[in-house]
Amino acid sequence: MQNHRPLVSIVIPVYFNEDNIPETWKTLRPVLEGLPGGCAWEVVFVEDGSGDRSFAALERVFESDRQNVRIVKLTRNFGQVSALLAGFHAAAGDCCIAMSADLQDPPELIREMVDRWLAGVRIVLATRTAREDGWLARWASRLFYRLMRRYAIPNMPEGGFDFFLIDRRVVDLIKRQEERNTFLQGQILWSGFKPSLIGYTRRERKIGRSRWTPSARVKYFVDGFVTYTMAPIRLITIVGAVVSAASFAYAMLILVLKLAWNLPVEGWAPIMITLLMLGGVQLVMLGIIGEYLWRNYAESRGQPNFVVERVLGDDPSERDLPGPISGG
Repeated sequence: MQNHRPLVSIVIPVYFNEDNIPETWKTLRPVLEGLPGGCAWEVVFVEDGSGDRSFAALERVFESDRQNVRIVKLTRNFGQVSALLAGFHAAAGDCCIAMSADLQDPPELIREMVDRWLAGVRIVLATRTAREDGWLARWASRLFYRLMRRYAIPNMPEGGFDFFLIDRRVVDLIKRQEERNTFLQGQILWSGFKPSLIGYTRRERKIGRSRWTPSARVKYFVDGFVTYTMAPIRLITIVGAVVSAASFAYAMLILVLKLAWNLPVEGWAPIMITLLMLGGVQLVMLGIIGEYLWRNYAESRGQPNFVVERVLGDDPSERDLPGPISGG
């Protein structure tokens, strides 16, 4: 690779994608060979502790193009966001493009993304204007990003984004933050650079099934909410004030009824309902506070977001990769 040519790094997390990898590489390579501006390119695959033969499939891709392919193998599954961070550390490009390994994100958009980057845009987001997924996935996605836009990140695109290009300045900024429980989309938008949006229809997955489980989705949503908004804490304050006011008003009513008309206040059922309701509210409040405290504790431990087991490609000492590594 010649230094005077802009270098574009494609970062692809791989998790249980053994059957997708050959088709992804077959589709992606012709797109990269025709990048605008004479850009050089590299593809950084990050094997995220898959339980299938994904790494063996990646090794075959590596053997087919040792010059342009890098493979980072993590010691175990750290999650999609951590795998992307590992790819950013390994990438040497002047910009990085993150995309999935299952071809739900159309590689053809890469050329337009690079075009806009060459024109001076530091963040290019491919936003989902429609999805070919099932109705439940579409509904959950709309709700997720609607809440994010309303309460946490106002400049979040309506359809969200997972397929994006970020300039080297943004990549280095993300690497320096070293957040645990990272909400990557929020970090990108927080940087302040105005993004350029490209709309597309997210394709239906043709091979295999998604490993992005409901529990992982919920955790990612909570990470974003807790990191970028104080709305849950404010909600606790509001609920506490309302309950306190209602309790005071009810106590005054009982006192007036007793002193003015000597009316007995009876009712085991209302008392139990009130106690159970207040106990439930208190437990929810403690849970919200616990989410914030756990993230503070996780930050204080200083554990890395990922650990690299092996790197296939150029000299790993030239890459910014934490953890034990060995070259291939």
